[in-house]
Amino acid sequence: MPLALRTIIFSFLLFLAGGHWLLSSLFILVVFYLYFRPSLNSSQFLLSFLVLLSASLLAINLLNNWSIAVSLLFGFLFFSLLGVKNLVFVNRQPIYYLFNNLLLLAIFIYFFWSENSRLFFIKYLLAFFAIVFLSKELLTFSIPDLLNSSKKNLIIYGMAFLVFQLLWAITLLPISFLNAASLALLIALILQDFITRHFSGTMSRQIILRNITVFLILSLVIFGASRWSLTP
Repeated sequence: MPLALRTIIFSFLLFLAGGHWLLSSLFILVVFYLYFRPSLNSSQFLLSFLVLLSASLLAINLLNNWSIAVSLLFGFLFFSLLGVKNLVFVNRQPIYYLFNNLLLLAIFIYFFWSENSRLFFIKYLLAFFAIVFLSKELLTFSIPDLLNSSKKNLIIYGMAFLVFQLLWAITLLPISFLNAASLALLIALILQDFITRHFSGTMSRQIILRNITVFLILSLVIFGASRWSLTP
């Protein structure tokens, strides 16, 4: 089945699934079929797939007024993931990085958008494991030799816990949810780059200074673009 057709089916069924448990069940079954046929590289990108599936269902059921936008966004992410998994794209690495970053951004946007949600504990828990899964898979994709490294898992869980704490701190800032999500993504990407550089042996003083400089400049841009207000 062509990649474009798989994407259309995903987006259409996701759009229909909002608020309907039966259609949501149908969506899950069909998407699992689309992902595992063929089974090529299915296990390598399984964590991303599960995060994508969970995030798309959560978003379509809670953002009813944005159903079309949600369906198109996650349809594009599904398109990117399948293209990387099934070796459709020749240069897979930048496409996968784009997919990973956009999925993280979508999770952070929902996290800060639902600041006053009654699902307070659940959203923190989901955000934590999404960061762990996506960071772990990103590192494994970048450095395949670390597939079974216990040190890798320890560092990734430590990074996720740090980002988890920073998410709480960012919620205290009087900035919009989009700017808060952008700041959280910036922090996560800087930490991921440090971890990848560390395990690949390419860490240097120049890399550290570059990342710090990028973080400071982009943070100032985000804060400068924010409307500082103490009112929700």
